[in-house]
Amino acid sequence: MGNGRVFLKSDSSKGLTFAEAAQQAIKLGGKYSGKELPKELNPITARAATGLAGQGLVGVAKDNLPIKGAPFAFCATFVQVEVDLETGHVEIKECVEVADCGTVIHPKNLGNQLTGGAVQGFGFALTEKHVFDTKLGLAATKGLHGAKPLTFLDVPLDMQWEAVNQPDKYNPVGVKGIGEPPLGAAASAVLSAISDALGGVFFNRTPVTCDMILNAAEKKPQSYKPLEVNV
Repeated sequence: MGNGRVFLKSDSSKGLTFAEAAQQAIKLGGKYSGKELPKELNPITARAATGLAGQGLVGVAKDNLPIKGAPFAFCATFVQVEVDLETGHVEIKECVEVADCGTVIHPKNLGNQLTGGAVQGFGFALTEKHVFDTKLGLAATKGLHGAKPLTFLDVPLDMQWEAVNQPDKYNPVGVKGIGEPPLGAAASAVLSAISDALGGVFFNRTPVTCDMILNAAEKKPQSYKPLEVNV
């Protein structure tokens, strides 16, 4: 966290359990329990360690390795959608994702990561709506039945993916991460495709639901107000 790390550790050489190691650290205090922290810590790491101080054996350190280049990955997604102007339903017909994540070590897992992230992005763009009780402030869409994430029946059967597969020169094995980029890229691609299908209408919010599409197609005002993101 924050270019550092916070962790609990037991002294296995003395046969201590995690609980016993924590108890010993609390008794010793100081640098062992997180009461005393190194000055060079990242502020985020320092706040996390301070929150854990006195609860057990806490070790914190800062990674002083030089960081060059851009270790995060990039993803470009292309989709084709079919918009029904009578019902407002959106069907995703095709999806192709291309990732720049450095050296590909495990192609199958990379493919699963890309397509799985895309499905999450589709849900973010089309169905997963945040609904709150305006009086109590409680979320009404806190379960799968309410949030409505998409399933296999809602996405293309054959989703395509590819990777640039160029090693990152700043990483010892040439790799980058590829966790969240597929989600954002897929959501953006779907929203852009819907906008294109409707002749350039921009909704500036997610999800884009059937009533919003019908209002746009019939050139009627939307039910939501500017800057309103939840209902």
